[in-house]
Amino acid sequence: MKKLSKFLLMLLAFIYAGDIYAQGNTTSSISGNVYDKGSQSLPGASILAVHTPSGTRYTASTDYTGNFRISNMRVGGPYKIVITFIGFKSFEDNDVYLQLGDSKDFKVILQEESNELEEVVVKATRDNTFNSQRTGAQTVINSDKIKALPSLSRNISDFARLTPSAQLRTDDVLSIGGQNNRFNAIYIDGAVSNDVFGLASNGTNGGQTGVSPISVDAIEQFQVSVAPYDVKLSGFAGGAISAITRSGTNNFEGSAYFFNRNESLAGKTPPSLAGTEGRQKLADFSAQTYGVRAGGAIIQDKLFYFINYERQDNETPQPFNLSTYTGLSGGRIDELLAKLDGYGYNPGSFNNNTRTLVSDKLIAKIDWNINDNHKLSLKHSYVKAENFAPNRSSATAINFINGSQLFTSTTNSTALELNSRFGNKFSNNLVVAYTDVLDDRDVFGEPFPTVQIFDGSNNQSIYFGADGSSTANFLTQKTLTLTDNFEINSGISKITIGTHNEFSDSKNVFFNNNFGSYRYNSLQNFLDDAKPNRFQMNYSLIGGEGDDSQGAAVFGTKQFGFYIQNEMKISNDFKLSYGIRVDFPVWEDGVANDDFNNRTIAILEAGGKNLQGAKVGQGIKTSAHVAPRLGFNYDLNGKHSTQFRGGVGVFTSRLPLVWPGGTYNNNGLSNGAVSITSATGMPTFNPNPSVGSQIDQLPASYPRPGSGGKGGNIDLFARDFKLPQVFKASFAVDQKLPFGLVLTSEITYNDNISAVKYENLNIGEASSNLTGADTRPRYNGNSRLDPTYLGVYLGSNTSEGKAYNLAFTLTKNFRSDFIDGNISGTYSYGKSTTIMDATSSQNSSQWNNTESVNGANYLGLSRSDFDPGQRIVANGNATFKWSKFTKSRIGVFYEGAAGTPISYVYNDSGRLLQDTFSNSALIYVPANQSEINLVSTTANPMTPQAQWEALSAFIDGNEYLRNRKGNYAERNGDRLKTSHIVDLKFAQEFTLTIGKKKHTIELTADIFNFTNLLNKDWGKRYFATFDQVALLTQVGFLPGTNTPTFNYNPTTAKTIDQADDVGLNSSRWQMQTGIRYTFN
Repeated sequence: MKKLSKFLLMLLAFIYAGDIYAQGNTTSSISGNVYDKGSQSLPGASILAVHTPSGTRYTASTDYTGNFRISNMRVGGPYKIVITFIGFKSFEDNDVYLQLGDSKDFKVILQEESNELEEVVVKATRDNTFNSQRTGAQTVINSDKIKALPSLSRNISDFARLTPSAQLRTDDVLSIGGQNNRFNAIYIDGAVSNDVFGLASNGTNGGQTGVSPISVDAIEQFQVSVAPYDVKLSGFAGGAISAITRSGTNNFEGSAYFFNRNESLAGKTPPSLAGTEGRQKLADFSAQTYGVRAGGAIIQDKLFYFINYERQDNETPQPFNLSTYTGLSGGRIDELLAKLDGYGYNPGSFNNNTRTLVSDKLIAKIDWNINDNHKLSLKHSYVKAENFAPNRSSATAINFINGSQLFTSTTNSTALELNSRFGNKFSNNLVVAYTDVLDDRDVFGEPFPTVQIFDGSNNQSIYFGADGSSTANFLTQKTLTLTDNFEINSGISKITIGTHNEFSDSKNVFFNNNFGSYRYNSLQNFLDDAKPNRFQMNYSLIGGEGDDSQGAAVFGTKQFGFYIQNEMKISNDFKLSYGIRVDFPVWEDGVANDDFNNRTIAILEAGGKNLQGAKVGQGIKTSAHVAPRLGFNYDLNGKHSTQFRGGVGVFTSRLPLVWPGGTYNNNGLSNGAVSITSATGMPTFNPNPSVGSQIDQLPASYPRPGSGGKGGNIDLFARDFKLPQVFKASFAVDQKLPFGLVLTSEITYNDNISAVKYENLNIGEASSNLTGADTRPRYNGNSRLDPTYLGVYLGSNTSEGKAYNLAFTLTKNFRSDFIDGNISGTYSYGKSTTIMDATSSQNSSQWNNTESVNGANYLGLSRSDFDPGQRIVANGNATFKWSKFTKSRIGVFYEGAAGTPISYVYNDSGRLLQDTFSNSALIYVPANQSEINLVSTTANPMTPQAQWEALSAFIDGNEYLRNRKGNYAERNGDRLKTSHIVDLKFAQEFTLTIGKKKHTIELTADIFNFTNLLNKDWGKRYFATFDQVALLTQVGFLPGTNTPTFNYNPTTAKTIDQADDVGLNSSRWQMQTGIRYTFN
């Protein structure tokens, strides 16, 4: 029977061998050597490791070289490690803690027995810096650190910011190593927890609503890996975040908690944003989080459970004072409301429109110790979030509340993990996971066309009507992952043979501006029923409206990954790992468009365009993505005082499926698109939001739904397109210093092998050039090579772009009878360059919104949007043990971070370059007055001389622009100001022991931007809308020439380094109070 059971377990492990990118880490391990006092190995010594809280047992014995290894062990501790050998005293260590993904090494010398038998007890340190498993850059955050550090959003990103090369921006956007925020991998209990489709800026399922994928109360540990040379980890160019959830133990324990924020626990308006009414407190709001968790044993030492439920009811104020608005028509809002009332439409309010988020998170987990060799874990997670998100009003924008989005997201995820050991030599880890996501984004209020009104020379605007991206937006995605890792321990080698496979099915309904979108040059134009300067609309060519629109992108993808790796223990002090991984993405074919493939391609190629083998309906060719890696770890003197580590390797990143997904509906057959920017065919405003009503007013050249006509945008990908791949190299030194300090110096380098870029093939070459000091080319974007289709966007690869990050970290842990704690400080500097950052979910927007000098089809290498610059991070926590009844804790986090990169562009709606028809033309910085033609306008009647004097003073006062005189500004050439923020956490515990149970009440206060609490002028965070500064407004051209004229308004300076006053990461302090009851 035992042989049959063993056979069935091995068979199960290999049946499911198969999955795209590697799983995240879920376990730990121990390894070591056993010798006698003469340094002779002791083969056959018995190893017993017991996870004390749960009684989980692991056994092994040393091989003929005295080596042992136990893999797939439960994370945490304490563990009791016992090593015995006949005729020798036993070795025992009762205080071993294992960190996620790491291996703790032992070098044990057993003493021969004497007449008086006694145990040898050795205490181990919890410091995991000196660990032979560490090669590349990584950060491990355990439950103690999660508990100690301040966190208002209770999101993984609050703690991932401890990583030196990480940068956290608005909406929990996390970039690691200067890479695109969508190029991270996120795993929870080994299951893929990325937003695989790629719509959420924070990269997680449900992220579009602002909800986190898991309660931090459910997390045991998580790990951020930047350059791990373990081939099992893949699916990223930035970093891999692996989290594991808590598990039950033999001890019944649990916790109930409540956290609260409101207007009384927040500061006043930052001074720079205070209007005529002075600094104001936030409008009334409430943000509450409450939850419970419990864990224990169903069968002692055998079967355990853990459950956690958490509820969020959050309100986030978006303060706005109309007196701070810099547009022209702040005093004419009543005229606009009267006009809209004539259409029977009420746009709602625009002042202090509050965001709301209501979410429920439930996680349930069962752990079964089948026997000493086989452990099974089953977990299910449920997250539902409902988000009401008005666009905020600001100094440059008035947003009415009926332009808000209503977003509901539901995620169900189930993961099964089986860890098996077959004797001392073989072990296996199997993870099977399934995730089902439903995202439904809707408009708020009555359906109405989307309207933007330009309202000033600095790109100020008034927005009302439906949110264009919410008019038809619905997504379902289902993902199955299968991962299996089989280990063979053979002497000095640990060989891993594994596979990771993902199978994803997606359905995406998305028709932007489905109600029609109108843009006007002025409020007066709208009031006078003048024609707009632009009309845009996307609609189904097949039929239907809104979420019922036909022609959704429906497709499946697969990716198969296979790898082999050898970790060699060359000596007790030197470990070398090398391996190779190969991933095979498989893309389905779509619906072919014979008209495009047979007629349009010939036209484009005749115009000099290279389609790189792309055709409508033809999937990307399956190709091998090869990723060899090598890593090392060297303990210089064998005393864990100086450690060298590093490696080189290739990493294949995840690609947001929404990018290639565009090819399945932007095919000229399903999705009609309208973009009119000239007077010809421009419609007048139509308040009826139905597709039929909007289309009927357009020229007959735009196909009607159901007519069988062709049109719209075409999305293509090169036939030989590759997933993003980077070459990574790193080197680090960990050095113990006097007074218990440890210094880590580390450099990490990234070089693109296959990055992503886009071009529009339906635009011809430049038809003319500007004249004057600025002689850039001009295109005729309204004259397309094939007028049947709007844009033809080709995604392809480029090898251009690099990044590096240098970091120095100093840490110290301290422990005594009165105080326990640790402190850490890091200085890092990073640089990242790219051709195109690809930050949008739409392929057309990737191309349209990239700043350039010579046009979006001719981009040069530039600083990346994710360029980190300088960053100083310090964190520390201390626990004061006043008595056995009371404890106090304090945690602090400081960040001094370089500002976001920004670009100086013209406010010209694309009139200069005439390719993208957006504000994407980088400015020419005049060296003197003769190099720019300034004119007066109604919006800004300053004389040309006065404008030049103000502009010249601004340029001379700006270090970046001053050094670019006579040249073009570079994309992301300048930065916003550096911010300096301190976050603080206080906690007070009161404990009472009744019987064998401890009962603890904990009171907490988390203060974000404590800096601002100390001084109203401190703690400023800065932003620029779209990371751009529209420095000059293009007015027209000198008569009969291509020499442009401009207007400069000195109030433009207010759009640079604006104080950010929205959300948790704002320029005013905010506090969260909490109470928690825990028993254990």
